[in-house]
Amino acid sequence: MKKSFLYSMMAMFAMSFASCSQEEIVSTEANGLVSGPVTVSVNIPQNNPISRAMPEVDGFTRRCIMQLVDGEGAAIADQKYVQEVTGDNVTFSFTAPEEAYQCVFWADYVQVGAEETIETAPDWVYNTTALPAITYQSNRDRHFTDAADAFCGVLDPSSSTSTTLTRPLTRIDLGAEDPAEFEGYTTIAVGRFNIPGGYDIFTGTTNTTTVQEIRLDARAMNDAEAGEWASLFVFAPVDQTEFATSMTLTVSGDGVDDYTATIESLTLDANMIVDMGFTPGGQPGGEMDVTVSFGDEFENQPAEPVDPNAPLAVGDYINANGEKVATAEEAIAVVFALGGQNDNSTYAEGKTVEAYAMSLNKATNRNIVGTYTDLGLAVTDDAANAYAGLAFSTAIETALGTASDATAYQMFNSFFNNSLVEATASENLSEWYIPSLAQLQAALATTNADLIAALKAAYTGNYYCASSTVTAEGLQGIIYNITDGTSGSPETIGTSASAVVFPVVTIFE
Repeated sequence: MKKSFLYSMMAMFAMSFASCSQEEIVSTEANGLVSGPVTVSVNIPQNNPISRAMPEVDGFTRRCIMQLVDGEGAAIADQKYVQEVTGDNVTFSFTAPEEAYQCVFWADYVQVGAEETIETAPDWVYNTTALPAITYQSNRDRHFTDAADAFCGVLDPSSSTSTTLTRPLTRIDLGAEDPAEFEGYTTIAVGRFNIPGGYDIFTGTTNTTTVQEIRLDARAMNDAEAGEWASLFVFAPVDQTEFATSMTLTVSGDGVDDYTATIESLTLDANMIVDMGFTPGGQPGGEMDVTVSFGDEFENQPAEPVDPNAPLAVGDYINANGEKVATAEEAIAVVFALGGQNDNSTYAEGKTVEAYAMSLNKATNRNIVGTYTDLGLAVTDDAANAYAGLAFSTAIETALGTASDATAYQMFNSFFNNSLVEATASENLSEWYIPSLAQLQAALATTNADLIAALKAAYTGNYYCASSTVTAEGLQGIIYNITDGTSGSPETIGTSASAVVFPVVTIFE
């Protein structure tokens, strides 16, 4: 006996942080049988991805392909490179052709046999033989695995040597709204249905003129107990052109009747936004290094619950109470180092340092440093007290307050007398202070995307980021490069140089 339930779904995929999970379900109870709603949720790529490693998938090897193309997007012969993905980034080295060119990237999953290499492993879900055009290698089952995930991007090496790849895909999750309603169901199958026929990386467009028919043969649900039945990845149009399709799925199990649900209309409408970082490019004929990293978050993927009392880690966000929070929107700072460093700053009795964090929103404006040499600042002992930024910063503030002409020291005044960095000392936090050189170096090396964006937003040029460390040569700072988000070696800041202060705070256990 088979029972059928019909419901319709309109899933609108919208750019820039849209939430998609709408259901209109027609479901009835007949002959005493329990029926429950089936859910279809949609996740789309975020427009400001955090660079993390491409997710690992058991049984598969991650690869990244770079294909050089001409100005029209046609592949340049013998300019295709393949690398195994083993971490956050992949770097390609190649000789730049004489003609104008760009790089297109495709990262996906393959199975590498005993007699194969990453270069010779056959395509698994996606056909990459005609890059930058992507079509499908498979028409069944494989689309419903984590190995159907993929990333792509385009890079113009004349102005950039690094980029963050993002998903051109929509993930569709099939499952039960209330798993208890489907107790005993363990198997899912999806009948034949159409998806967009492919994707062009260079133009950033999805091929909706042709279609690919796919299906899922009966298999065990991903997690029947949790009501998570299956997920699939499909290309979604990026030019606001709707692509309508329908899907019929059947769930079954031992001792229960099969249930079939038909999604009458699944409308795909999405935008993919690529996040890129720019650095000067190389000359034609020269050796080029290109680095790509991976953005692995979906825009409307729910944030993992955060225990405010959980131990902090580098990259975590903290709020004004010194508590761990889930997102930058809730935070005031990003953790860049943990406690344990030798620190001679004066904290209240019984305070133990848990971590140090740099501000996301309290940077001072660029200012001339001024004639700080008249302050008679003592040389700081960074060798013994590398993380004593609070003590160093307090010494500068004290010297500034006793100076006869405090207005001469513009950069210091802009920090200590600025309401943006007013004291925030609390039970769990110190006040804001100018970081020591070691703290500044650690903070500027942090790969948190929100902190990098905050740093770049504070600059209109490659100015110094000031520390509170003083050597025999003078106050130390670091040039922060807004082009590629890198920082140089420590330098003595001249009194006529411009600098920005990015304050830090100490977090207590």
